[in-house]
Order: sequence, then structure tokens, then C-alpha cells
Amino acid sequence: MTDLRARGAEELAGIADWARLEPGPNGEDGWFLAHVDGHCAFLLPDSRCAIHAAWGAEAKPGFCREFPYRRLRDPNGDVLVIRPECAGFHATFEAGEPLADQTEAAARLPLARQTPTFAPKAVAVLPGAGVGLDDWMRLEQALLARWHAQAPELEPEEAARELARMAAEAIGRSVPKGRHGLAADAVREAMRMVTNAAIAQESAATEDWQKTLVRRVKHTLDLPPSSRPLSLEARRYLHAVLGQALLGKNVVANDGFVAMIGRFIFEVQLIRGSPGPAAEPVTAAEASEALVPWLRFADNPMVISMLRRATPALLELAGPR
Repeated sequence: MTDLRARGAEELAGIADWARLEPGPNGEDGWFLAHVDGHCAFLLPDSRCAIHAAWGAEAKPGFCREFPYRRLRDPNGDVLVIRPECAGFHATFEAGEPLADQTEAAARLPLARQTPTFAPKAVAVLPGAGVGLDDWMRLEQALLARWHAQAPELEPEEAARELARMAAEAIGRSVPKGRHGLAADAVREAMRMVTNAAIAQESAATEDWQKTLVRRVKHTLDLPPSSRPLSLEARRYLHAVLGQALLGKNVVANDGFVAMIGRFIFEVQLIRGSPGPAAEPVTAAEASEALVPWLRFADNPMVISMLRRATPALLELAGPR
């Protein structure tokens, strides 16, 4: 931070108070970059980093240099994925440099924190039913192969439900039939409760970017349910999002793999509700505009807890009609 102050970072950010020392998720104090209008103060209109553009990658703080990568280690070795909450992901997942060509450069980046290791004794597929770690790694590879074999042109909800069915059958179970409309309404209402509670608890200490983020998500949740078609570009984007989530072990943040699929389907339905003519396909940019704030909002202990409580509804969303 000292180097950035010496360079005059406040001129790039447009605000004097561009970095703040605050308690982090682990309870320890750390430096956090300020947010403006729901995003980092250094984010340029073209989604590039102003610090990177002005002074190069070496000038950025550690976490910023690592973003949008996410690194972890599993029994098969090191894993590198792109964080789907990156606002530029929808524009670069196909046209950008292949991730496989970036692994060596990403491995040399400074770590903002210790690389997490994925090594649970068991992984849940359904609540209370799962497989051991070795069996999960084999199942994960099979699920990834099936997902990549499925054409992105398919509707993402039904393609994802096929993964849920496959995983449940692998443990001798089946996904219960779902009342999709009622289940989606239940999850939506639970999330409305969280946003309303977050707004009610705001105080003078609440950051403006937090207020903006909550209101953006609340606006999305309050939109009338819709089923706009998805453009091919948007379906390919969502295909990449779920692939990264599976490879990145997002299963651990949910009450099993099938619940993770239910959450993805709920997110797709939020995207289908994007404002616009009912018959006009949702673009990848519109999909990202709806999904990214939601993902940033959902990375919160209160939201994660509520989503776990909504597991029965998520399971219904992942099940056949």
C-alpha cells in the first residue's frame, strides 16, 4: 500500500480513502480496497484494473494479482479455475487466452493466502448420502466429462438436471421429482428475507458498495418471474460457469452436489428474468449482469446459511418434473 500511495493511487481511484484497514473474514485486520457503485474503485469502464493499466501487474496488491484466478489443491494435484464473479468472464471465456496456457504464469503469482486443500473424508451427493474422497474424485471426472460432452446449445437447466441424476444414481439413489415453480418461489422468498434483513441492519458503518450490492440483488429478486430464452452465447457462458464451479469444488459450500445443481438452476432462472422483451434472448452480457452481483452477495455466511436451509427446495429444482 505504501508504494501505491507514493505513486498517487488516489488519482486513479478518484477518492482519497481508497484503502481501508478492516477486520477480514478470519478476524484479522487487513487492507481492503474501497468500492464505488458496487465495484472496486480501480475498475475501469472496460473492466480492466486501473493500477494494472497504469503501472503494470507487479504494482497490484497480492489478492488483486491473483484475481480472477482461484487456486486449490486436490488429490489429483493443483487446480486452477476462474472465479465466475469476475465481471469480465462472460466476455473472455471463449475469446480470451485458454486457461491451460495460463497455468504457469498463474502459479508464479504471489498468494494472498495459503492454497486451500480439498481433502474431506466424504463428499455429500444428497443430504446425508455421499461417497468417500477417492470415489468422489472419480465421480467428479465423470461428471465433468458428461458436462463437457453435452452441447452448450442445450438448455442449461435440463443439462444440469442430467448431472444431478447421474450423481444420485452413482450412490444408488434418485433425485426426487420436483415442483419447479413452487421450489423456485420458495428459494426466491428466502433470499428476499435475507436482503430485507441486510437492509434493515444497515448503519452508518455499512459501506456504500455493500448497500448497492444488496439493492441490486433485491431488484433482481423482485422482478416478476420470466422465462426469456437464452442466446447461444449466454448458454455457452453458463456452461462455462457450472464447469468452473464443479472443478472448483463448490460442492462443499452446498448441502451436497444435487443441492449445488439446484442452486445453479435457480441462478439460471434469475437470469431468465432479466428485463427485456419476453421473446428476446438473454445475451451473455445480460446474464453476467444478473449473475455477478448475486454471486458476490451469496458469498456471505448469512446467505450461505439460508441457502442451506432452503436445501429441500433446491433439491426439487434439481429433480425431474
